[in-house]
Amino acid sequence: MYVSLQFKLQLNGPDRKKLLELMRKQSSAIRSAYKLLKTKNSHSQIYQKLRQLFPDLPTKYIDSAIYKAKQYPTDKKVVFGGKALFERLCKNRDKKSREKLKRKWKEQRQGTLISVGSKADKGNRLIRFESINGELHLRLTTGNREFIYAKVLRKPSNEKDKWNTFLAMLWESWEGKAYFPYTVELKLRDGEIYGYCFFCKFPHLRFG
Repeated sequence: MYVSLQFKLQLNGPDRKKLLELMRKQSSAIRSAYKLLKTKNSHSQIYQKLRQLFPDLPTKYIDSAIYKAKQYPTDKKVVFGGKALFERLCKNRDKKSREKLKRKWKEQRQGTLISVGSKADKGNRLIRFESINGELHLRLTTGNREFIYAKVLRKPSNEKDKWNTFLAMLWESWEGKAYFPYTVELKLRDGEIYGYCFFCKFPHLRFG
């Protein structure tokens, strides 16, 4: 059973700037991967081409960009940033509302960062949940052995909230060093950075 959870991130100014730049780069890598998929390139061909185009992007982000690109249909036109939003932007002539639409479209087009998890990488190599002074944070890899930390803003809404399940699984994995894979995707929306975590509620059924 796969579960999806949403949370919000809090960062200081310099780290936020680094994260937004990383999101912009991987978003561009996702678009490039999609174009290569449409021309029937293999995974290895796409990977090599993306490594050349984005030499400073950590390699696992390249693999995750290809993974994300494969979620889009290749048999029809895809408008990154949203087709409906792009059409509204093109038709709008009011300067104030046009700027607002443009900002929203750019957020959707350039504001994505995803890292596919793996059990061997302590759950996720590049975007990993960690506890710092009893508070939950995300450790985000921005370069070769370069990290930033973002505080996770999320409280369980009630006792049945699946966030409780996820936290319990995290603590158990940290204490027993028996990790489970989880995928994290970040999205920029209205100037705020939100995270989405995807994991299997019963990981032993598939990854045991």
